[in-house]
Amino acid sequence: MRPETQKIQPQYGSAFHCIGTECEDSCCHGMSVLVDRKTYEGYQAFPEETLGALVKQYVSILPVGATDALYARITPNASGRCPFLSAEQLCGVQKEYGSALLSATCSTYPRALNSVENELEVSLYLSCPQAARQVLLDADSTRAVGEASSDRFRTDQSSRLATGAGAIHKPIRYFWEVRDLVVAMIHDRRRPMWQRLFLLGMLSKRLNEVTTARDDEAVPEVLASYWEIVENGALCDKLEMVPAQPAVQLDVVLRLIDQRIRAGSCGQRFLECFDEFLQGIGYSAGSTAASDAFNYVEAESRYCAPFFAEHPHILENYLLNYVYRTLFPFGREASAHITPQGIFGEFLLMVTQYALVYGLLAGMAGHAREAFGEEHVVRLVQSFSRTVEHSPRYLKEINALIESRGLGDPQGIATLLKFS
Repeated sequence: MRPETQKIQPQYGSAFHCIGTECEDSCCHGMSVLVDRKTYEGYQAFPEETLGALVKQYVSILPVGATDALYARITPNASGRCPFLSAEQLCGVQKEYGSALLSATCSTYPRALNSVENELEVSLYLSCPQAARQVLLDADSTRAVGEASSDRFRTDQSSRLATGAGAIHKPIRYFWEVRDLVVAMIHDRRRPMWQRLFLLGMLSKRLNEVTTARDDEAVPEVLASYWEIVENGALCDKLEMVPAQPAVQLDVVLRLIDQRIRAGSCGQRFLECFDEFLQGIGYSAGSTAASDAFNYVEAESRYCAPFFAEHPHILENYLLNYVYRTLFPFGREASAHITPQGIFGEFLLMVTQYALVYGLLAGMAGHAREAFGEEHVVRLVQSFSRTVEHSPRYLKEINALIESRGLGDPQGIATLLKFS
C-alpha cells in the first residue's frame, strides 16, 4: 500500500549563516550579480562620493529580456571582485546603508527560494563553501528546519513551480506525491546509489510519457507501481546484470569538463580539483584510454566507494538538496538558472551532473588515496556547483551532449552511473 503523502518541504536553508571574511571562496569574487529593479532604482540615489560612482561604472541594465526580478547586473571589477567590496572584505552597500538595500541575490544567496502552493521553501546553492559543508556533512541536514519568514534575508523574490503551460506539460497537481516517492527512492539504502538513480530515471521516463500524452489520470497508477518496487526491493538482481562501461563513462566526464573549461570562467579551485582528478587516473599525453579507464575504476573501488559506504548521507544530501532547489522533476519558473524541458529532460540534467561529480571524486580519491575525505568532497562539490550551476548556457549543453552520444535512454543512464 502506498504511504500517505507527507508533503515534504525543506526549510534548512533558512538556518544558514555566512562566515564572511573566513570564507575560502567568497561569492563577492568572480561572480557577476543579477539585480532586481527595486534594488537598481535604490542604487541610483547613492551619492557620487559614497558608492554612486561605482554604480555608474559597474551596474547596468540587462541589454535584453530585462524583468523586474532580473533587471540589471553588477559586473566584477578588473580584479574579479564585486566593486562594492571594501578593503576589509565586507560589503560596502551593507556597511553604508544596511541590509535593506542589498539586492535580492546578495540578500538571499546561497539560499534558493522557491514558492510552492504559496509556501516558501528554502534550500541552498552548494556553490557556497559553508553551504556545501552544512548540507553535505551533517547526516540530518536536509531534515533540519529553519524559519522561512526570517527577517535576515529578503523573501520577495523567489522562483515558482513550473506550471507546464504551453508545449511542455507537467502534472503539477501530483507534485507532492511525486516528491515523496523521489525522496523515498534516494533514501533507499538497500540499493547502491546507481540503482536508486536508475529507477528514478525509469520513473521520470514513465511520467514523461504519460504527461506528454496529457494523460494525468494515469499518474497515480504509475506512482503506485514504483512504490511497490521500492517497498519490495524488486529488480535488484536484474539490475546487477547490467554491464558496466567505465571507459564510456570516463570519456563523457572528460568531454563535458573539457567543454566547460574551454568556455572559460572556471574558478581556480575547480581547476585544481580537475588536475587532481587527472593525476588520480594517471591521465597524460602519453597515457591510453584503456589505462586511464583501468586507473579510474581502481581509484573508485579502492578509495572512493569505501569512503561513501561509511558516509552514505553525503551523496543522499547532495541529491536531496538538488531535488528541493530545482523542484525536481517539474522544474522552476522565474529563475535565472532554468532550462525549460520535460520531466525526463530534468532527470538527465540531474543525473549527468551527479555522474560528473562522482566521477571527478573517484579520480580525486585516486590522487589522495587513504587521505581522501570530507574536505575533498566539499571542495569539489562547491567548486563544481559554482562552475556549472550558475552557467545556464552550459546546463543547456549538457543534455545536448548526452543525447548526441546516444546515452539519453535507460542503457545510457546505467553507463553514466555503474562502475563495476
